[in-house]
Amino acid sequence: MVQFDLRRCDFSKCKGQCLSKCLFVDYDEKKAKEDIAKLIRQEPADILAKCVTCYACNEFCPNGANPWELINAMQQKTGLYLYPDKAKTTARGWATKEDRIIKGDPDKPAISLGGFMDVLPWDKVFRGKLFEGMTLIMGGSYCCRMGATHMGERDPPFKFLPNLVKNLAETGYKEIIFYHDACYGLLTAEALSQMIEIPFKPIHYIEYIRNWLREHKDEITPLNIKVAYQRPCTSRYNPHGPFHETIYDWIEEIFELLGVELVKRKYERENSMCCSSGIFPTQRERAMGLVHKNLQDAKDAGAEAYIFFCPICAAVMRQPSKKDFGMDPYHVIMLVQKALGEELPVGGAATGIPAH
Repeated sequence: MVQFDLRRCDFSKCKGQCLSKCLFVDYDEKKAKEDIAKLIRQEPADILAKCVTCYACNEFCPNGANPWELINAMQQKTGLYLYPDKAKTTARGWATKEDRIIKGDPDKPAISLGGFMDVLPWDKVFRGKLFEGMTLIMGGSYCCRMGATHMGERDPPFKFLPNLVKNLAETGYKEIIFYHDACYGLLTAEALSQMIEIPFKPIHYIEYIRNWLREHKDEITPLNIKVAYQRPCTSRYNPHGPFHETIYDWIEEIFELLGVELVKRKYERENSMCCSSGIFPTQRERAMGLVHKNLQDAKDAGAEAYIFFCPICAAVMRQPSKKDFGMDPYHVIMLVQKALGEELPVGGAATGIPAH
């Protein structure tokens, strides 16, 4: 299990970047180190309630101590990260959905939607040339449960991982594409840390899209628009480093292949802002303020459209993107379908189609 590493949390070798660089709190070095020191001593600290659960502090830490894992564990222990029971029931429902496998061509990879089939209209989205003949796997048995961490609960996804591997392996597919960042991250980097053998090849759906577009360049009509995008928080759990392509490599090449210009903005890459879905149930005004700050940054950079890779981000941000900032919101799948000249699906708040 990815853990907080106290041996690497050396205040003499850092400036408290884990929290002083956080986009959601106004901490200086002193306050950052004070809060982390309290958590190390298993004491409550302000950050437990102020955190938006975006995982960014793991990337900000220059020593690789994984401070988010400490924060999340203490959120679970203290209950100081408030999340209404009603909202928890809804989110936990993703892990209890009825399992469905819609069989396609056995010679093609399967794609796992996890528990997201109710968040987006899968039958309208996963179609067309991009997913032609592909088997769809969905339901609670294939849900990684990472959503629990956004509710201040640390254990569910990490404890469920062996079962997730077993359930997916029993489908018999040797290559499985994952629509959810967290599923991919758990089945790659986290499985390696737990020494869990994966009997199939996990493929990130964004990498799959990049590879597919490479092979179908002659079918693409360049879109010629300027775009910004919303980085999924869970991509921070994906493998990264000098020996791995990253989500940035895939995204930037996708945009290049689609003939769109990625604008240069403040809140991108490591400095990406969260969609704030984790605090919507209890801090709606604060969450909407952060959403507008994020979208304003994209608009100021010249974006004409805002692109989503996560259905939750799209559900939260697609309406203000269009209504308040005049940027057409697209899920990346719909952006590809548009470039292929395919009819876009109608309906579904998280599809990412242009909002009118």
